[in-house]
Amino acid sequence: MDKSEGGFSVELKKYEAWRKRLASSQLRRWEELPELNLYIDQLIAVINDRCASLGVSPITKSMINNYVKKGVIMAPVKKKYSRYQVAAVMVIALLKNIYPLTAIKEALDQLTINDYPQATYNRFVEHFNALLLDETAPQGNVNPANDELLRLAAQTAYQRMLSTKLLEEMKRQQQPVEVKKG
Repeated sequence: MDKSEGGFSVELKKYEAWRKRLASSQLRRWEELPELNLYIDQLIAVINDRCASLGVSPITKSMINNYVKKGVIMAPVKKKYSRYQVAAVMVIALLKNIYPLTAIKEALDQLTINDYPQATYNRFVEHFNALLLDETAPQGNVNPANDELLRLAAQTAYQRMLSTKLLEEMKRQQQPVEVKKG
């Protein structure tokens, strides 16, 4: 049974259509993140809105509390989260299924030794958004080693999104046959 149309399989066509729509799901730069501090439910809504458009699994209240407890993000002040924390949680949301939380914390700490959090986050966004548009990120102004780490992290998150979506489409079209013993 041939499920291909014009040389492309149905699942590959659906995947490519999704990938084209993905280009409109740009991450927000630091300056575009909410200026006002957010309560946890507002933070979750902001992050999950972007995650949903990217096909990334959502963040929960218990995850946020765990990130605070483990020192990955700073504790809220008077139960409100700042732009800095919103940016950190956005990056964590994209990387949480790829790297252990300890590695994400170490990377965030390392990246902000030589560069400001705003510059670091914006550079990650530039790399990630360029991938969504199938372009090259513009020249950056962060430490070169930081830039390379940010580029690789953005690339890894993007590649995971692509491979996960393609696998979903393949499984939707045809379930693997279960091999029985005996």
